[in-house]
Amino acid sequence: MIKEKLVISDTNILLDLISVDLLEAFFSLPCDFYTTDFVISEIIQPEQNRALERFTKTGRLEVVSFDPNELISITEVFEKNDNNASLPDCSVWYYAKKTGGRLLTGDGKLRKSAEADKVKVSGILYIFDNLVEYGILEAPLAADLLEKLTSINMRLPRGECQKRIADWQKV
Repeated sequence: MIKEKLVISDTNILLDLISVDLLEAFFSLPCDFYTTDFVISEIIQPEQNRALERFTKTGRLEVVSFDPNELISITEVFEKNDNNASLPDCSVWYYAKKTGGRLLTGDGKLRKSAEADKVKVSGILYIFDNLVEYGILEAPLAADLLEKLTSINMRLPRGECQKRIADWQKV
């Protein structure tokens, strides 16, 4: 179960959730959700922007902007990392570290670097697990949606996804 009250998401997590119509379920988890203005600026499809606006307007998703000193710190993270993380990636990494929040990302290189920097990191499977555990999604529906997502996002860990799909289909 989600232990943190702070969840910071990068672009790929939000796009994955949009692609399988899980934003409403995601934002009903018992967390405070944050992302950065850098991440929001990466979302260029109008329908994806509209989907997120609903949650930013109601305050379910807080979009963080940074002061000049914080921008310098984010730039330092960007310049020092050796994993090709983008500036938006570095902004959520910085914010997760600053606040002690959990970074949600599907980017393996970002995960590895953030974990080495003592940041708690999870991915889309953590979200699916919590949606099922909290009873927000019935297990068979979670299996169907995760299967759909694996056909859209080829970077997901196949073995872990297949294990969950099989387990949830049994329910």
